Amino acid sequence: MSKTIAASMKQAILCRSFLIALLGMAAVILLSGVESLLAAFRSENLLSYGTHMELLLAALSSNGCMLALPVLCTLPYTTAYVDDSKSGYIKAYLPRSGLGQYIAGKTAACGFSGGLCVLLGAIIGYIVLTLLLLPKEAVGKPMEGIALRVAEKLMLIFTSGAFWSLVGFLLASITKSRYMAYAGPFVICYVLVILYERYFDKLYVLYPKEWLNPSPHWAFGAWGAVILLFMFAGIVCCIFALWVRRKLVEP
Repeated sequence: MSKTIAASMKQAILCRSFLIALLGMAAVILLSGVESLLAAFRSENLLSYGTHMELLLAALSSNGCMLALPVLCTLPYTTAYVDDSKSGYIKAYLPRSGLGQYIAGKTAACGFSGGLCVLLGAIIGYIVLTLLLLPKEAVGKPMEGIALRVAEKLMLIFTSGAFWSLVGFLLASITKSRYMAYAGPFVICYVLVILYERYFDKLYVLYPKEWLNPSPHWAFGAWGAVILLFMFAGIVCCIFALWVRRKLVEP
């Protein structure tokens, strides 16, 4: 099974779509904080130390990031099953790998690549912000706990990306449509935002922005959101496994 997963991981990460998603995430972070960046460069006084971290946190908590993430994370590998099915490759591959190994490899590669591309994009955005702002910051100590907040935010970005990519993977596999792989997670995210903000403002656990910026209501703080997203991702993987087994295994 390890060889099957490794091969799928390599296919998901070493592709042009992964690089596009990575760079797209970095661009979203920089564009989300462009006003603050311009204000920082116009300031004649030294900025407080840690300003670059604060800008990263603000960008990752923005509405732009929340809406862009479900699209970017789907680019690397959400169409893998559709491509295998339509090309006929799956018929030649399954006898060698086995159905269980195929399912494990595809879901693991999809979730990991979806989370990794947005995580690395966020890290690149952070590096750029550091290079731009650190020379303008006063020497000193950062705000207490800010490094932990950045680490938690990156963790939330990874788990959100993994979950949304698996959602796109499932939708594309069921509908046999590449367009559903890219558009489906965004549409679901947007619908959840509307439902929360207009009708169900108590149901914060289903609000995508809460998954990136957990409120004090969460048990275990950011870890509560991470655990929930892993549970949702596991459910999506189980649904895909049941559907594929029913679709491919002849009675």
